Amino acid sequence: MLLLFGTVAHAQIIELEEAKVDFFPGIIEGADNTYSYLVKERTEGEFAKDALGFMKRNFDIHAFIDEVGKNRFDSYEITFQNGHGFLKAEFDDKGELKKTRQEFKDVLVPADIRTELYRNHKGWTMVKNKYYAKGRGELIEKELYKIKLENGKQSKNITINPRARGAAGVVSR
Repeated sequence: MLLLFGTVAHAQIIELEEAKVDFFPGIIEGADNTYSYLVKERTEGEFAKDALGFMKRNFDIHAFIDEVGKNRFDSYEITFQNGHGFLKAEFDDKGELKKTRQEFKDVLVPADIRTELYRNHKGWTMVKNKYYAKGRGELIEKELYKIKLENGKQSKNITINPRARGAAGVVSR
């Protein structure tokens, strides 16, 4: 009986390898100073609606720099992404946001642009769109919506610059 108990007890001991728990789960290290982060949203479209705000609420660059090692790089490029697009943010070695670039597809277009499209393109339907933005720090300097409209078998592409609200903000057709 003692021999049987010893055999069973020995069989129950499983040696585990050391597990490394990262402070930033979901971050994937790329080449040199580049990292990617797969965004998990609480609600659909939360990230694309305000990518910079989402990043500020959900990512601590100072803790990240401490985790990867201070003075490891002069800058850090973090790409936050989901199935609809990405925000690429570049930080200096002190954690200051230097520049950003955003690109999203099939986003909810702001209400004023939707109203303008409806008013100026009656009978047309938006079938897809893309949003592009870039800036320095937290300031977005340039942004565009590229929108594809269809009316039956006809289609046309419109580019809208929301900052150029004069002349309906239409850049090209």
